[in-house]
Amino acid sequence: MRIAMVHASFSVRGGAENYLDDLAAALVDRGHQVRVFTAADRPRWSARLPGKAAVHLGDLLDPTGLRPRDLRVFRPDVVHVHNWQGLGVLPVARLARAYPTVHTVHDYAVVDPNNAMLSLGRSGLLDATLRLRSAWILRRFAAVSLIYATPRARAAVVRSAPRTRQPRSRIVPLAVAGHRATADLPPGDPGTFLYLGALGVHKGVDLLLEAWDSPGTLLVAGDGPLRDEVRRAAAASGGSVIYLGPLDADGKRAAFGRAGWLVFPSRHVETYGLVCAEALIAGRPVIAGAHAPPPMAGEKSVLLYHGVDGLRATLRRAAGMSPDEYAAVAAAAAADGRELDWDAHVGAVLDAYRSR
Repeated sequence: MRIAMVHASFSVRGGAENYLDDLAAALVDRGHQVRVFTAADRPRWSARLPGKAAVHLGDLLDPTGLRPRDLRVFRPDVVHVHNWQGLGVLPVARLARAYPTVHTVHDYAVVDPNNAMLSLGRSGLLDATLRLRSAWILRRFAAVSLIYATPRARAAVVRSAPRTRQPRSRIVPLAVAGHRATADLPPGDPGTFLYLGALGVHKGVDLLLEAWDSPGTLLVAGDGPLRDEVRRAAAASGGSVIYLGPLDADGKRAAFGRAGWLVFPSRHVETYGLVCAEALIAGRPVIAGAHAPPPMAGEKSVLLYHGVDGLRATLRRAAGMSPDEYAAVAAAAAADGRELDWDAHVGAVLDAYRSR
């Protein structure tokens, strides 16, 4: 099978970008041909507009001009769209009319242009505008088969446009490639915390730095717009904050080996949170915002907080756990991690392709 992966940009690498790479590699290993197409090679006229709102408005139209003929030389049997913001709604609709097309819903961009659903409830007018926007997008995606990681994510999209006929969809629980590489790690240090992901405001790394009052050691791994802020915090921390930079597979294993917890301070409601799956597989429990609980984590393997003060208190509580209490939480995390199966996930994605 010839599979065209279509994605907006790899300029900042997060869960969606790593997932795309891992899925493409797994499909090639199974004998399929995969080619990645991205908007990065095309001028995005909306990026020149003033203000973030104008950029989001451009995404509803045709900011890149991507067309089926751009994929014609590859002659794909199926197109797999990942993040569409940055590509535009109309290019995705055109691809779906020309080729069997699926879209993995990595975020809540259909519901809220900021991907977070944090705009909902601010005013009746804004809510009505967002519902109209969702309906407009979903009607253009009528020929696209949507892949959701959880029923919760699908329900949120359905609620965003209750009177609009929904594209066909299926639930395919996510997993992590090479997931057994960290499954044999010894217990972590409950006083060592790991942040792993994009260094951006949307992921809450600035919130984590604000909450940090040195209850132990904080390892920060990743790259992004707040890289310099993280470096300054590390330099001023007296050694309690350590910036590891971007990590490869071996680096991740080493980081999880040092840490007792993953901190997931995303400001957004997340559809899944792949890094949380990585943590559970490594037997590391998760500290997350109460607005964004990782859906693959049971209640015994996650600590939830409210706001920056709540995060600060939760970090202190986690660092002060007794060995027996931490061992029970880590065991629950490892049990959740054993439920995640990458090979089964890849097979389910192939089933989605074949059903188009």
